[in-house]
Amino acid sequence: MVKESGFPRLFLIAGHVAMLAWLALAVWFAEERALLIDSAYQLFYDINHESMLINDNRFSMVLSQLLPWLLIKLHVPLRWVVVSYSASFVLLCYGCYILAAHVLKNWKMATLMVFALLGSCATFFHCISETFQLMFYAPLLYALTKSTFRFRWLAMVLVEALAFFIHPVAAFFILFIIGFRMIDGHRLRIDATVVVLAVTLVALVVLKLLVGQSGHDESFMPTGETVKYALTHFFTLNSFGFFRRWFLIYLFPVVLWLLTMVGYARRQQWLKMLYVGLFVAGFFVLSVVVYWQGDGPIGMERTYLPLYFFMGLPFLEDELQQLAGWRRWTVASYFLLMLVIAFVRLGTSFHRYTNRLQEVKQIATYARSQGQQKLLVTRSTADRLFPFNIWGLALESMLYTARDGAENTVTLYMEEDDFDRTDDDLYCNPEVYVSVNWWKRWEVKDLNPHYFVLPPQGYKELTVDAEGQYNLLNICP
Repeated sequence: MVKESGFPRLFLIAGHVAMLAWLALAVWFAEERALLIDSAYQLFYDINHESMLINDNRFSMVLSQLLPWLLIKLHVPLRWVVVSYSASFVLLCYGCYILAAHVLKNWKMATLMVFALLGSCATFFHCISETFQLMFYAPLLYALTKSTFRFRWLAMVLVEALAFFIHPVAAFFILFIIGFRMIDGHRLRIDATVVVLAVTLVALVVLKLLVGQSGHDESFMPTGETVKYALTHFFTLNSFGFFRRWFLIYLFPVVLWLLTMVGYARRQQWLKMLYVGLFVAGFFVLSVVVYWQGDGPIGMERTYLPLYFFMGLPFLEDELQQLAGWRRWTVASYFLLMLVIAFVRLGTSFHRYTNRLQEVKQIATYARSQGQQKLLVTRSTADRLFPFNIWGLALESMLYTARDGAENTVTLYMEEDDFDRTDDDLYCNPEVYVSVNWWKRWEVKDLNPHYFVLPPQGYKELTVDAEGQYNLLNICP
């Protein structure tokens, strides 16, 4: 076996630099990260109710909300609440990294956590992403299975529960860890660690069934007809098309996986080769089938991000130690190159998120100059104004404009082009503001006055002429 010597130090230093850079960017682009769809919805809920929002039984979301929740309770200015919210996710992940690297002394699992950064670009601007957080909880769980400290059994149960209740896909991570731990060279081994992991998983599944399955998660369950169609049109699906277009990003884990398969074959570890090979291939096919219609960059990045875990863990555990000399340093150089590319991709992606908020700022400045703080915009008009349109615009605009004071709050709701302008109780009621498309009617009186203030007025429709000038149209009698 090759001695580790100073090799782990290189990976640990690179990991700390990458995590600190990630944290700095999370603070610098706090508004771009926090004021976006799901993140904006959660933050808006936390501020309005001065509590924490748990969606779809994902109870582990509490940890990322602790810091902003505390600041909200203290009525800290919104600008700093947004920064704390954006940074809290990275701090949580960095905490897992430090535990794995310096408490459990497992530099390989710490490095595996950094792999999550390699496959994330658009996901960076969706800080609430549960799959990204799972990429840190799962390696920490595996590191605990390799540790010998006194309370490791309790810690394993807690971290397994933390991973399980962050996203349903965690079940695949836990099953992979259990199977990987069971295969010892050329035979199967069931030890106390495997028993604890398996029993805890069963208990967590039973608990989730008792709590109830969320409708959101059920919506991703494919029907038999969908599976048949996806398998027969596999290479033409939108989900596969995304993977093909961004294959250079996923080439890194694929290379590690192939090196591991070759290593298993060379050492005649057929059982492990079969398990890792089939599990990875099966998960990839399942991902393509479930998301066969495709999604935006954020959604598809999250879909394939677990590949870095399933392909990276066997390589770091079984194959890296077998490499020596130029082979080892080639892998290290490849890893460092991918880190650089990951941050370069961020540098070329942030403009569309920043430009979107700048457009909101300009609209809000114009609206306030006209004495109007409640606006509607049709989808076709929004297409001309914003780099991309999504359902959270009303909440995002409120959070962004209120950062300079509650009295500056402006809300901009996006409607379909043929929306019903005769609904006086919705658009003309001065005590109502329109929020999200599945729950439109909210009361102005329910806003947290420490952070948001809207005047008693109806909505006006925002339009833009050929020269790009804003105009307001009355839709109320």
